[in-house]
Amino acid sequence: MIDLASASSWDLATRYHEFKNKEFIKKNQKLGDQIRFISVRAVLDQAQKVLGSIVRPVDQQISPLSEVPAHALQPELDLEETIENSPLIGHPDHTPTFNDLWMKYKTIRPQSIVLAVDTSLSMTGEKLALTAVALAVVLLQFPEEKIGIVAFENEAQILKRTEERISLTQLIERFLDVPAQGYTHLESGMRMALKLTEDGGMEISGKPVSTVLLTDGKYTAGKDPAYLAPRFPHLVVLKMGDERASLDLCLELARKGHGSLREVGDVSDLPTVMYSVVKDLLRGR
Repeated sequence: MIDLASASSWDLATRYHEFKNKEFIKKNQKLGDQIRFISVRAVLDQAQKVLGSIVRPVDQQISPLSEVPAHALQPELDLEETIENSPLIGHPDHTPTFNDLWMKYKTIRPQSIVLAVDTSLSMTGEKLALTAVALAVVLLQFPEEKIGIVAFENEAQILKRTEERISLTQLIERFLDVPAQGYTHLESGMRMALKLTEDGGMEISGKPVSTVLLTDGKYTAGKDPAYLAPRFPHLVVLKMGDERASLDLCLELARKGHGSLREVGDVSDLPTVMYSVVKDLLRGR
């Protein structure tokens, strides 16, 4: 109780599993809910500090007025297209309709991402809290996009399906409540992530789905997952920690997965590195 009373909001987030598993908290649901609420707010506050200004790429569109989407940017009448497609618009016997007027406008270029995250015992404590911040950074930048999230330890589970609409608060709650287990089944995590990338609804306008894999490159269950990497359209590997023994596997996964490797030597840098990955994805890298 003394530890709990003296802990800051971020301390609660980094020690969330430690606190929530205390017997006196297990018996007090209201207190457990308060710890979860404070921890989630701390994660979201940290994510907001990381974010800067990102200019989303846009696509130029032309369509009849009746087909202009509600989220269209800078819509304006395209006189040339209107005259070409609606030659009778100026005729006295013709009553103009919404289909006669052609508009030009911009739409934000969509992005689809799958995040696969190690939540085994090696990722508890501050690592888990900072990983939650990194996830929040992605969701804050893509609030309406098709984002799938997979967590894996002994086995993999889907935390968010690509078409699922949940609040960022609910997502971070789900992530923090994932029980950290002793083994790291990297193969299972990659299989589940691959299943989401192969979902027919993920690919947008022929653009390949990007998968971001957060791992230390070590696995203690399952087979060597390198054989799965070539099936990914675009795999970005974020290697956690500075252990060199697992670097070769991470390099192999990124190379075979048609992507790139980012090393995160200090876990405190993870949210910033994730932010840079988001910017690169938007630039088409």
